[in-house]
Amino acid sequence: MERLRAYLSALPDSAKQLLSSEIAKAKARGEEVPGGDMIVAALGLAPAPAAPAKMPPAEEARREDAAPRLLFRPLEPFLIDERLETKVRGRIMRASLPAIWTFLKRDLKPDEAAALEQVCRRAEVDGDEVPVAAAIADFLPKFSVAAYAALEQAGSGELERKRLNVRLGDERVREDLADVLAVLNDAPVIASVVAKAPSSIKNLADEGLANARAMLDPLAASRPGLLPFSLALLQARLVQRAQLVRLAVLAADSDEPSKIAASPYRAAVDLVIGDIERATQKVSRAIKEGRGDRAAAGIKEFHDSVRSLRTDMSLTGDGPWQRRVAKLRADLAALLSAEIEGIPGEVRRLIRPRQRTDQPMQPITEEVVGEVEARLDLLNTCRSHASEIALNELTTRVFSEIQGYLDPTLTQLMENIRSAPDVDRALKISQIEAAVRFSARIFGASYAQLLQKAADVAINSGKASGR
Repeated sequence: MERLRAYLSALPDSAKQLLSSEIAKAKARGEEVPGGDMIVAALGLAPAPAAPAKMPPAEEARREDAAPRLLFRPLEPFLIDERLETKVRGRIMRASLPAIWTFLKRDLKPDEAAALEQVCRRAEVDGDEVPVAAAIADFLPKFSVAAYAALEQAGSGELERKRLNVRLGDERVREDLADVLAVLNDAPVIASVVAKAPSSIKNLADEGLANARAMLDPLAASRPGLLPFSLALLQARLVQRAQLVRLAVLAADSDEPSKIAASPYRAAVDLVIGDIERATQKVSRAIKEGRGDRAAAGIKEFHDSVRSLRTDMSLTGDGPWQRRVAKLRADLAALLSAEIEGIPGEVRRLIRPRQRTDQPMQPITEEVVGEVEARLDLLNTCRSHASEIALNELTTRVFSEIQGYLDPTLTQLMENIRSAPDVDRALKISQIEAAVRFSARIFGASYAQLLQKAADVAINSGKASGR
């Protein structure tokens, strides 16, 4: 032992530090180090402190944003991911919440916000949210008074409004701030209005429509500013969300937009048109991401909402609602037109019979065929819903053009494969297979099965003649 102590004490300082650190790390991992304490004592160093366990990034981020997440939790039913062209009461951009919290913490109530953060982080660690409710109840009145004062000051003049917009980062955030305050301060009132409504309403009509209005009328009379939020909660329970407009028509006793606009229930129309705009944005995002299924769902949602809106209220004339719906229809039509106009050219380019003088080409890849199939599915979706997106003429023309090209071209490809040279055979087979798959989208699965059988015969006969 004396020789070991002498050896350890003679080590360079850097080696002593390294050895001490490794022993401390081993102990932190729960590993037993025989004679570890004696070795550290012989080194003449204090045991190196164990490195604190590093928190996973997701958990660290969760604790970091605990305060705004718990404070803004009542807003969840009203949050949307899209930025609408016009602010809709009852809809709050999710992206507005970080900006509002930053404004609150930096400019309004920094000390109180810091105290709330401590309580919320401790609750995340302990798994006990009871103190959070009390802390938020104490914090919310202070936040609300300061925020309402800021909004009131912004309403006093253009310069003050611009200053608040700069502090919040965006005018839409300022508009959302008013909704945030309304929900946080009156969430129980808003929720209680529709608490007795069925969780799922298949058809808002007759007795169900009358009951819904009876629930909402007291709020519309006493606190009309909260009505949009209760309408939004009710809309979430509707299978056909656009049927919410029926409440506005019933309350105004008219389907004329001018009369509906004079009623507190005009918020129902705004919510439905907001959904139509969101559907347009969903289609745009889905097309950019190559998600045909989401694009189809967005197109159907747009079609159903516009049709229901036009059925339940009059959209003739030149009012704000009529112009918004017309613009959204034109925007979606332009977006989809750009996607489907080029489909015939893509189909022709892929399955065009090649001449003998053409240079050898590689077979068509699965990825390329899949992309065209997705666009053909989009074409079929547009055809099914063309009436409400002003694409009847275009979809009919494009569909007929593809239909007229596929059948004779596939027949020619099957004739050519019988005598195709080996250098062309793989390409021609891939063209036939692609044409059959395209035909399934255009002519239907049953007809495509017949074409597949004929194609198999032609390909096999070509092999036999080659032998």
